[in-house]
Amino acid sequence: MEKLTEELIQSLNGGKLVSLITVDAGNDAPHLSSISWVLANPTGEQVHFAVGAKASVIENIEKNPNVILGVIGAGSSYAIKGKVYQTESFDKTIKIQTFSVDVESVEDVMFYGGKITVEPEYEKTYKKELAEKLDAEIYEALDGLNKDHVAS
Repeated sequence: MEKLTEELIQSLNGGKLVSLITVDAGNDAPHLSSISWVLANPTGEQVHFAVGAKASVIENIEKNPNVILGVIGAGSSYAIKGKVYQTESFDKTIKIQTFSVDVESVEDVMFYGGKITVEPEYEKTYKKELAEKLDAEIYEALDGLNKDHVAS
């Protein structure tokens, strides 16, 4: 698959726990981060995400733009491979950096005979009002990327 299915697009809209795999800028080893500020482009050709402005993945991406987004959803486990580029930084409640991934391939990586029956859930452990404010600001920024940027 070269783009996201409609079911994956829906799965990636708002608060999904996603694994971001980059290449460590210091030692060229794989680097795994968990992210949740993720939004798929309605065309399925891009995925946008945000991280805090001091996140180690920023340096990794600057050195090597090849990434994998690991997603458990839509009944299976997927590896979304692509090239990522920095889009904008925002300084609102906290400083964040947004990115867009041009989707090159989507692979179902679930083991043979397996099916996801319950998706992972998480809970934000800081102030509820702050979490809601951050989420609103960041998803507004990510939604703006859907309007401003198209896949190359």
